[in-house]
Parts: sequence; C-alpha cells; structure tokens
Amino acid sequence: MQNNPTSYDLVAYPGYTHPQTHPNRLAVIGSLFGLEPAPVDHCRVLELGCGNGNNLIPMAFRLPASEFIGIDLAGLPVAQGRRMITELGLTNVELLHGSVTEFEARGKFDYIIAHGLFSWVSAPIRDHILALCRHCLAPQGIAFISYNTLPGSHLRNMLREMMLFHVRGFADPQERVRQAQALVKFLADSQDTPDEYRRWMKGESDAILGHEPGHLYHDELAEISEPFSFTQFIQQAGAHGLNYVGEADYFEMFDHSFKDRTREVLNQLGQNRILREQYLDFLKCRRFRQTLLCHSEAPLKPEPMAERIPRFFISSSAKCAPGDADLMPGKIVAYQTDKGAGCATDYPPGKAALGALNASHPIPLPFEYLMQKAAATLAAAGVAVESDHPLREKLSAFLLELYSAGAVEFRAVAPPACAISERPLVNRLTRWQIEHGNLVTSQFHLPVKIEDEIGRCLLTSMDGTLDRHALLEKIWQLLTSKNPLNARDQDQSDLRRQVEADLDRNLDKLARLGLLAG
Repeated sequence: MQNNPTSYDLVAYPGYTHPQTHPNRLAVIGSLFGLEPAPVDHCRVLELGCGNGNNLIPMAFRLPASEFIGIDLAGLPVAQGRRMITELGLTNVELLHGSVTEFEARGKFDYIIAHGLFSWVSAPIRDHILALCRHCLAPQGIAFISYNTLPGSHLRNMLREMMLFHVRGFADPQERVRQAQALVKFLADSQDTPDEYRRWMKGESDAILGHEPGHLYHDELAEISEPFSFTQFIQQAGAHGLNYVGEADYFEMFDHSFKDRTREVLNQLGQNRILREQYLDFLKCRRFRQTLLCHSEAPLKPEPMAERIPRFFISSSAKCAPGDADLMPGKIVAYQTDKGAGCATDYPPGKAALGALNASHPIPLPFEYLMQKAAATLAAAGVAVESDHPLREKLSAFLLELYSAGAVEFRAVAPPACAISERPLVNRLTRWQIEHGNLVTSQFHLPVKIEDEIGRCLLTSMDGTLDRHALLEKIWQLLTSKNPLNARDQDQSDLRRQVEADLDRNLDKLARLGLLAG
C-alpha cells in the first residue's frame, strides 16, 4: 500500500455524505429494472476513493449487519476516518490506504461506489476501475460511477482552462485557490452588459465561488479532469462486460421539462435506451452523470417495472396549496415538494396517497399501508374505491410516474423511527459528528448543517439521560451565560416560557430531519 503523500494529504477534500450512493437508492433503481439486488441491511459495499469515510461510515453505523470497505490513496484522510471508526466502536467497516490498482478483493461486493473519481484519474486507472467492478461485483450487484459528461463539461472546461492559465506560476495550493477565485470574480464582475456570455459567466462564477477551497483545488484545478460523452462511457463499460442500469437520480432519465414535440422527436432519435440518453444529454447540455452498472449477463428490463413498487417504502413532501385537496374524480389538484418538484393529478387514490405521505413526511410509509390509508380516506370522503388488485396496479403506476418527476422517494428499507421520547436520544454518530464539526448525517443519509449554538447544545446533550426539563435548563444556562438577565421577574418568566416553546419546536424539527433516534 502507498505511503507517499498526495495532494489530498496536503489540501483536504471536503468529506461529504452522498445520499445518491447509498445502497438503499441503488437497490431501488436496480429493482425497478429487473435486478434482484442484495438486501440493503445484509450486504457488502466497496467504496473506491472513500476519503475520510464521511460517506461510508454513516452507512456502516446504521446497517450493522452489512460490511463496508473503503480505499483511498491519501493517507491522512484515511487515518482520520479510522479514528472515527475506532471512537464509534464500529467493527463492520474498514478503510484501506492505497491505490485502487492495488486493491485485493476478499469475496464479491453487492454494491460498489466510485464517486468523484473516474474523471480525475488517468486512463489506465479508469480502465482498472471498470475491470475491478466486473471482477468484484456479485452476479446481481450494482456499481455506481460518477463522471464529467459532454457536452456540458465543454462549458465548465472553458472556465477551468482560464483558471489553470492564471495560476500557472503559483505552486502553493492555497495561493492557487486564492488566485483562481480572484480571476473568477474578476471575470464575473468585469461588465454589466446583459449578453449571453455574461449571464453564463455569472452563473458559472457563482457556482465556483460557492465551492470550498478543497473542492475547487481538487476538482476545477486538478491536473486531470476528463469528460466523456455518455456513449463513450457505456462503450468503455461494455468492453469490461458491464451493462447500463440507469441513473442514481432516477428523474434525470426523463424528459418532463421539454415540450411535446421535442419529446416526440427524442423518442424517434432514441431508438434504444443508450441512444435516448445520449440525445437527452444534448438537450440538457448535461455536464455530470451518476451512472449505475451491472454485469452484462444480468437479466435487465428495458423499462422500469411498476409491479416492483409494492416492495418499497415511499415518502414525499409534496403538498397542495391552499387548503385540502379535492378528492373527487375529475378535480385536478397541483402539488409541489420542498425542493420544487411539481405534479398535478385528478386521480383520487393518488391525491389521497399524497395527503398521507405529506402528513407522515419525512417518515416513509410501506406501500401496502399507504394503499390502505388512501382507500380509507376516499371511503370516508364518499369517493368510490377500486378493489385491491386494480388499485395496487394503478397506484403503483401513478407513484412510478411521480418518481420520474422527483415528487416521491422510494426506499428498499425504512430508516429507524425518529421519535421524540421522554428522554430524547441522539445516536453516537450524530453526537460524534457535532463534536468535530457542523455537519451531521441524518437517518436518511442526508447531510444536515448545524450552525446555531442551541442546536449544537441539544445534539451534544441528548444522550438519553436527560428529560425535557433538564434540556430546558441546559439551554437556559447557555442563553443566560451569553446574555445575563437584568430584567424584572415577570420578563424572565415570559422569556423562559418562550424558550420552552422553542425547545418543543426544535425537538420536532430535529425529529423531522431524522436526527433523533427515539
């Protein structure tokens, strides 16, 4: 294994949590296209380029019966991740220091993750990554590989080449980042002329300036940053006996944002899945893909199977506004999620299901329970309900359509309950993360940034030993230590009641974010 320091040892790359890489997501997409992926709670996962384990370790913490192995060339991040593993007492995850070309597999893996790696390594290593996926994947296994994509990367590379030209005389990593940021700001602010180039430059510049220094240094200023067309990537994968399953963000495979005539022509041009995806990249000017692969011999279906939906747990934040939805047939109701995904439907069971999902959000509901809940809601409203079999088929097709629009989420297994108990509990992982930074990982494998002192105080204090009164005292002491009270007793009493009400709201918010264990 490697001992020489790398650029990632010199400049830390931010360790992110990536929900789209979680076995839960990969299992759902694989199932929809005919695979029988390994159970998420009893699987083996390999991550190539694991960094400090901020993506892999939370998976291992919440899936104790599964096994996780990560490998990374940078020694310092791996050492940091190993300390986290030791302090959390985990025995089902291991981080290895070395090159992916040196990895010696011990058995097959059900899921392989290579996020932010493929486009930033040399051609021989890219070839090795694909060969490793072929060799190490279980027969029904799924590999996740992300990469820069054409034609969109042509645009980003314009700015990348300008930055590389500007920093060519600077060797110090921090100075290279500062100089690149200065150039980007200079280009963005140079003119107020509202032409297409200025608008594009402003958008690109805002994105670049929003990156953390380590992100900018290792992505935009990297020595290698190779984009590929989708068909080029699939051809490389096919040479290693790998086949296209789909995209980790399922909605990216669809054309909902285009007008009907465009969609008709796209269907004519895309006579198979691969060609259709390539033309869709042209339409979207796509610059980044998160592609799922499997063995060429695996029994894939060309179209997603709605009959697989009853296997899943479903969640959605979609709600109608204003007021309650009209459940009667023929009454179209529009919905929108917290992230802006929208849909409109006059299908009564669909409207009833979306109401139930919004009421339980973010906790996902089993399909069978959701179907029964929707049927009961319709019956109570005096709306006729179909029998189980046709209702199951139509509701499954409806939910699959919503999934393609990003309006619902599917999970192969449900996360643990996030309840507010008498003595609220935050698990060891979350408490460890908040003690070492301001980013924590939710039960849904989502990164949550905690910046306020009260939030940090609550998360570090809720070890299951303190009731609400004790938590209130902790917050009260924190507030009064920052701002000593000189007001009258009545004012203090009012303030304390306000703090108590805020505590209830904060606990509810933490539960909905998936940060409470019970």
